Amino acid sequence: MDTLVTNATLLTMRGERLGIVDGDSPAQGAGEGGGALAVDDGRIEYVGPESEAPDPSDADELVDAAGGVVMPGLVNAHTHMAHTLLRGGAQDVPEIEWMNRALGPLSAHADVGDRVAGTRLGVLEAVRGGATTICEYAGEVGALVEAVYQPLGVDVVAVETINEVPDERDDLGPRELYPFDRDQGERALSRADRLFEQFGDDPLVTPAYGPQALDMVSPELLRTVQQHARERGAKLHLHTAQGEREAIQIEERYGEDESTVSVLDDLGIVDDSLVAVHCHGATPEERRQLADGGAAMLGCPSSIAGIDGVVPPVAEFREYGAPVGIGTDQAPGPGHHSMFREARTAATLSKVEHTDPTALTAPAALRLATVGGAAALGIDDEVGTLEAGTRADFIVVDTDRLSTAPAVESPLHTAVPNLVYSTTGREVRDVFVAGESILRDGAFVDADPEAVVAEATDRARALYDRASEDWRAAGSELVEAVDDGWL
Repeated sequence: MDTLVTNATLLTMRGERLGIVDGDSPAQGAGEGGGALAVDDGRIEYVGPESEAPDPSDADELVDAAGGVVMPGLVNAHTHMAHTLLRGGAQDVPEIEWMNRALGPLSAHADVGDRVAGTRLGVLEAVRGGATTICEYAGEVGALVEAVYQPLGVDVVAVETINEVPDERDDLGPRELYPFDRDQGERALSRADRLFEQFGDDPLVTPAYGPQALDMVSPELLRTVQQHARERGAKLHLHTAQGEREAIQIEERYGEDESTVSVLDDLGIVDDSLVAVHCHGATPEERRQLADGGAAMLGCPSSIAGIDGVVPPVAEFREYGAPVGIGTDQAPGPGHHSMFREARTAATLSKVEHTDPTALTAPAALRLATVGGAAALGIDDEVGTLEAGTRADFIVVDTDRLSTAPAVESPLHTAVPNLVYSTTGREVRDVFVAGESILRDGAFVDADPEAVVAEATDRARALYDRASEDWRAAGSELVEAVDDGWL
């Protein structure tokens, strides 16, 4: 036995609840002692009451989780980590401006080194906050996996972005159709195909296909991508009904009576391989249609609230019985990659959206951030729960800090709501991926966060300098804010 964790309150996420194990009782009531988790060869060997755990003397390493909760590592189910380098550079603008006039003029000047530096910064932030699995959605994503994820030993769902739209489009009006370049799309599809050969032997890498959005790929290419995904048993991640800009493009290209969901349904794309991202632009009927068709849904509440002023329908999708996860998207806009913060945002905004304080409770939000995201990504047989045989991806979170105390076990476990509503992310003590320590006692085992921050800052300054003229010419409202002295 490699590692034995003792004195823990366990949130296993098994079944349809949180699977609380506290002391000698695997139910809600507290017992004497605590819960325990044993790891051998990268997998969970035992999880349950400490009184039935393997002999501590058989463990190479003991982890005392007293004063903490042990739970599955958080699953950040949708991100564009490279954009972390541009945190603070694209926010507080109208939705119609955000991509083409605010973010685009900056991101167009990023080179490979910038993308790696931004990804490394974002991944370290996410891991420091308890994430063990990250869904990375990027062009040439394989390079980011090799440069960042594999050296850090972090689980990654590697989604290759596939689109046919040139990067230079900030001069297009809202109703001017994006031009399609089929050769560009085919090259991206080839890169996606190669991921399966490139990382086929790495159990911590799950390749997937990422047609960027219906307004950015032709129907012919989308069908081809779906065929490739089916042949490999892979997921197809598609930004779906993600706002006014997309809705206008769909109307102009397919007709005023068409929507993203209606076109996807006509194309035969709505099935259990589809992972629909965002979905806030779909009607309730269309959202149910997606769920009934077998699609999973990923919501990014902080991002979509900040960029679109809209609440993603994560609570609604849960009611339909579809797999649902949450992610932090990209740092420009929402500003962060903390999954506990994202769980709080999801719960709080859902209550406001539904004018119901019982909408998306703390336990439900924790499930979205763990097993929900794993199920949506199609990897819940490996991660998202604590049970014998699954990968040993787990975290220890202190519940005796100023921000999370007091944590009591009777008559209810106050740690559960405190994890969602009170945790800042700094309370994460330990992070294990496949049984290996990534973070111990709040410090990275092999990474140097100070050096990562220094490199990201230097590169960001140089990038903003290169992009300054194009950014100003694009004329987003941020330019006016600078001229008026606000920024």
